Amino acid sequence: MHFVPWKTIDLDGAFRITAPDSISEEVIQEVSNGITFKFNGKLEKTKLEILLTAPFEWEETLHPTERENPPVKFICRLISRSTGRREIIDLEDGGGGFFFSETSYIPFLNGEEVRAEALLVRTEQFAGEKSRSGYATEMGQIIGRSLIHTIRFATAEANNDSIFNIKWQSFPPESKDQLWRLIPSEPPVIEMNADVTASLKKLLMSKALRKDINSLQRDIIFTSICSTVWTMLISISMNSIQNMLNTNSDLSSEEIVEQLPPSQLQTLSLFSKNLLETNISSHEAVVALANELRSPESFQKFIIKMSSIIQQETKILELAEIMARGCSFESDIPADLEKEEVA
Repeated sequence: MHFVPWKTIDLDGAFRITAPDSISEEVIQEVSNGITFKFNGKLEKTKLEILLTAPFEWEETLHPTERENPPVKFICRLISRSTGRREIIDLEDGGGGFFFSETSYIPFLNGEEVRAEALLVRTEQFAGEKSRSGYATEMGQIIGRSLIHTIRFATAEANNDSIFNIKWQSFPPESKDQLWRLIPSEPPVIEMNADVTASLKKLLMSKALRKDINSLQRDIIFTSICSTVWTMLISISMNSIQNMLNTNSDLSSEEIVEQLPPSQLQTLSLFSKNLLETNISSHEAVVALANELRSPESFQKFIIKMSSIIQQETKILELAEIMARGCSFESDIPADLEKEEVA
């Protein structure tokens, strides 16, 4: 499809996707235009309804000789952030400018995220001899598009108590040399660059035990990531506490801790005793840390302290092992990659 940005029209105002069989819908706070559909039982074939009301006078993007029988189609493009799977669904003309489709989508993962967007695409090359100036004339040209909407599929009883998830993802060209990036969510997602060399990818997926040569190489890589990613995770967690305090300063520290997302509570439990230099229980230390964060300057003080804590040998090994356990991708290794030896 050919995209000429200055010739596209906005389809976002009347584009929506619903899941009639879902038992609840939750807005994804960290993503614009994001929603989670929750279902009872296992995630199997899910029914999606895609609705689009075409914008007024969209036909004016075409040459007048084509408007009676426009050589275009409205489609919905689904791209899974979790698996990379892509699907294109044609929307049927229901009359009155209303386009609709029912489709089945099978989530491969609990928590699978799909990016959805509506597109108006030209299906034929303009064949007339009259002036084409100002009209959409190229076959495959994107005439209109919506914003990207994020859909997440989850089971109602699912309880993800991970500190974070790790998954492979292709990065955009401007980030092709980046090994990883942190995506805010609950729990947070560490995306690893899926386009790294096959040998490095297999090494990062290794579950080898410590003292094995592969585990040593793997742990060196994850240890280098620790210095940044754990500081980011603890910063997000402490920022959540300060946001709650800014909203309601009358909340007790215990009440604040109870409202923290599970992943943030676990992250703080890993570091709170070291940050406060205390031997009390982890839960008590998190409550005490929340109390310390009532003072605005405490945030910066703790972030600066994180660097020295992470560099402690016992702590950095613990953190690297947690990250290595989270990187469980053996089932995703293609057959040709399984046969390749790690350099």
